[in-house]
Parts: sequence; structure tokens; C-alpha cells
Amino acid sequence: MLELLLQQGVNGLTQGMAYALVALGLTMIFGVLHVINFSHGELYMLGGLMAVVATTMLGLPYGVALILAVIAVVIIAALVDLIAVRPILPTKDGPSTVLLSTFAVSLLLHQSVLSTWGPNPSRVEGLEGTLSLGSVVITNHRLLVLAAGIVILLAIEYVLRRTLVGRRVRAVAQSEFAAQVVGIDVARIRTLTFLGAAGIAAAAGALIAPVSLFTPSMGQHAIITAFVVVVIGGMGNATGAVICGLLLGLLEALASAFMPQEMGTAIIYALLLMCLLIRPHGLFAGRAR
Repeated sequence: MLELLLQQGVNGLTQGMAYALVALGLTMIFGVLHVINFSHGELYMLGGLMAVVATTMLGLPYGVALILAVIAVVIIAALVDLIAVRPILPTKDGPSTVLLSTFAVSLLLHQSVLSTWGPNPSRVEGLEGTLSLGSVVITNHRLLVLAAGIVILLAIEYVLRRTLVGRRVRAVAQSEFAAQVVGIDVARIRTLTFLGAAGIAAAAGALIAPVSLFTPSMGQHAIITAFVVVVIGGMGNATGAVICGLLLGLLEALASAFMPQEMGTAIIYALLLMCLLIRPHGLFAGRAR
């Protein structure tokens, strides 16, 4: 029993890292642009798709495929920002309209991939080999997901806390008016945040695809789970998004060892409902971001 729990714990942390990265990008966009980007899950899905195309169709090494996936998705996100976010956000009822426009983009991306690629899962060859710790077996690729996730999280923390761009991002998140007064280009910071979040989502999709297989619907599951993570952690709270993402992946994996997957999903949404009733602003509301 202990070995099963440890094995599921490792698997859950791997999936939880993907949730944490997707939720981090989502909460960055909400914190700076003050909008909900419904297309964020499809950008995560496109990261996995680009990894599949680069490795299986182009025959590129996985490391190169990971970099190309991030670059390609950032370019797509720039188009999404140009068409569905930037011209709409300054208008009256901009945030609610952006929610609808990004939802339309989400449907467009999902249906385009589904109609061209098909619904069947596709395998991505990641890092080979395993590491055995007693009876617990960890694949090298799961270790890569955890290590890469930690590096990305530390890099984001460094950029936000130690660089000029990061200080400007935090300034815009706190007050757009004050940021404009001191000469910060708010529109540019919004775009950089949107593209940065897209790059994080793409990296998460490309990293997790060799673990859980690529499917065109993986983005829909990811965005729903990310919303749960963001709400429980606190809207716009990066620390809460990361911690709750890891814990949610761990809970999901442990629950699946003892009950059907559908029941584990029901427990997660029950936790969301409890959080909304007891602490509607999130568990980490009011804490440092």
C-alpha cells in the first residue's frame, strides 16, 4: 500500500506541475490584464501538438521540439492578442467582451486541430530510461517535467522580482493609472504578459505530452482544472496557483488509486464549491504574490 501511495504521489506531482504552470499563466493574465483568457488551455494543447509534429513528423530531438513548440505557440498567441484581446480590451465592457472573444478563439483552435489531426491520442517520445528508488519507479521524463517546472517557476520569480520588466509588470498589476503616470507603456506590458503566459502554457503542454499522451481535448481539461486551481488559490495570486496546482495533481492521483476517476473529479469540484462558500477570495487571498 505504501509503495502504491508513493508511486501515485510521484505521478501526481508530475501532473500537478503541469496544472501549476497552466494556472500560473492564467493568473498572470488575470493579474495584469484583468481578464480571463479562455483560449489559454488551447495554447497548452498546441504546445503538445507542436511537440508531436516536431518529433514524429520532422524527426527532431525532443529538446529541440520543446523549444520550437514554445516559439510556435508564442507566435500564435501574438496573433490571438492582436485579433481578440488588444483591440477589444480598451472598449466599454472590454474584460467581459475579451472573455467571449477568447472563448471563440478556443473553439476555433480546438475544432481546427480536431478536424485536421483527429481525436485519437498521439505519443511523443520524451526522455528514455527510469530511476528506481526502492519499489518506486520514476521515469526520466517525469523527472524532467518536475525539474523543468521548478526552473520555469524560479525564472518567473526572478524576472518579476529582480528585473526592470518584472517591476513594470507588477506596477501595472497594482495600478494601471499609476503605471501610466510614471511613463510605463501599459499596452506593451500587457502584450508581454500575454505572450509570456502563452510560452509557459506551451512548455507545460510539450513537457506533459510524453507522459499523458497528446489529444486535441487535453486543453479543455487543463483550462477547467486551471480555473479550479486559480479560484482556490486566489485570483491573480501566483503563489496560490503554483501551490494549489501541485496539491490538486497530487490529490487527483491519490484519489484515482482508490476510486474511479470520475469520483476523483467530483471531489475536486466539491472542494471548489466549498472554497467558494467558505473563502470566496481564495485560500491565499491577501498574501504576497
